[in-house]
Amino acid sequence: MIRRTAQALCQLALLASMSMTAPAWAQLPAPVDELLKKAGIPAESVAVFVQRVDQEQPLVNHQGEKPMNTASTMKLLTTYAGLELLGPAYRWRTELYADGKVEQGVLQGDLVIRGRGDPYLLSADMRQMLEDLRLAGVEVIRGDIVIDTDYFADKYYDAAVFDDKPHSPYNAAPNAFAVNIKSTSFHFLENKGKLSIEADPDLEEIHIKNEVKLVKGECGDWRNRLRFTVEPMLEPHANQVTVTFMGEYAASCQDKTLELSVLDDGPYAYNLLRNHWQSLGGKLHGAWRYGKVPPGAEPLVSHDSPPLSEIIRTINKYSNNLMVRQLFMTIGAERAASPVMEADSIHVIQAWLASKGLRFPELILENGSGLSRNERISAQHMAAFLLAAYASPVMPEYLSALPIPSVDGTMANRLRNSPSRGSAHLKTGTITGVSALAGYVHDHKGRRWVTVIMVNDPKSSASRTAQDALIDWVYQQP
Repeated sequence: MIRRTAQALCQLALLASMSMTAPAWAQLPAPVDELLKKAGIPAESVAVFVQRVDQEQPLVNHQGEKPMNTASTMKLLTTYAGLELLGPAYRWRTELYADGKVEQGVLQGDLVIRGRGDPYLLSADMRQMLEDLRLAGVEVIRGDIVIDTDYFADKYYDAAVFDDKPHSPYNAAPNAFAVNIKSTSFHFLENKGKLSIEADPDLEEIHIKNEVKLVKGECGDWRNRLRFTVEPMLEPHANQVTVTFMGEYAASCQDKTLELSVLDDGPYAYNLLRNHWQSLGGKLHGAWRYGKVPPGAEPLVSHDSPPLSEIIRTINKYSNNLMVRQLFMTIGAERAASPVMEADSIHVIQAWLASKGLRFPELILENGSGLSRNERISAQHMAAFLLAAYASPVMPEYLSALPIPSVDGTMANRLRNSPSRGSAHLKTGTITGVSALAGYVHDHKGRRWVTVIMVNDPKSSASRTAQDALIDWVYQQP
């Protein structure tokens, strides 16, 4: 009798322990499932993984092992790798050198610029460098402007290959001397029934033709009512383009801005530099070319970027593709070799993951931004590195860089009327056929959950309400 009682107690203990480690829900939470069905998205096109940061077992694991295209949620991996491999205080340095003597304010030779991949080298930063150059005693540059981009390997990138939109800033390719995020702002200004279009920076190499018709009515989706062409001008106007705007623009839109990348890297950087230099009273006699810092060149001026901990806030909150691709390349350049190729950065990140015991055989990296039809990972493994990041010393910098629902970044207009608004740090991801959301949810009891949902389906854009429902469901966990 005693033996049978002991056996029964052992069985009860075993059942209790099994219930404590029961597998996660394979099915989707009911509100999420219902909204996906309403949108016509099958459950097979969706992967969801939810796990509390202080638990070993997930709460939800729906197709968590299935490799999925991530869109911009892949930036979560690249920025985490950057923080750990480079450090939150890492800064990019851009340097100006004199290849020649400076005599009585005249540089008798070339001004050489060495770029080292700064993701956020803005027009104002370039002007500050040139102001410092004037303070260093240079007034006239007799030679050329030589741009050294050897930190990144010289490689041809087709900006049209992803979606046939080569002038969209999100398609800009990495470059060791990428200035102003390679972008020109075209300001549409309505005044007393007339529409003007102005470029910023205002470069003489960019010619604007305004063929837009100003109309009445609501502003609406104003971008899709505009069309534009970018045509290079023939010799003798080398490195100049004509940007022609067509279509309709509602007067009710008042003032709007369209960001485009219309000049090649070298001409854009040189023309911006020339404008700033001349406005500061400097004189320039030469042209520009690519080259390397020669031995014996004298360092004149340097500029340091903001720390990486600040850079990743812009990357993740506003999902900037060029900036994260610059970071991706820098990881390889700093930890492998330079000139760096994407393959070097991929190897470094894979080795770093393995060193942390994170082995993701299905992981495919291409450029680290998610602007790819090839990059993919499973929801389970995305959650795994999010859990690792939460346990990392860089966790505070990492979380603070993620958009907050109804507050800022790409989540500013999400979950506005939800009890979970302001209670999560989440990265969005959207390309044609892909919509994803991943990060951390702080529930109503103060517990934090890693939450990942990825939708790979032709109707993925209709899944946003289901994604928001998942965040609400996690927030309201008992």
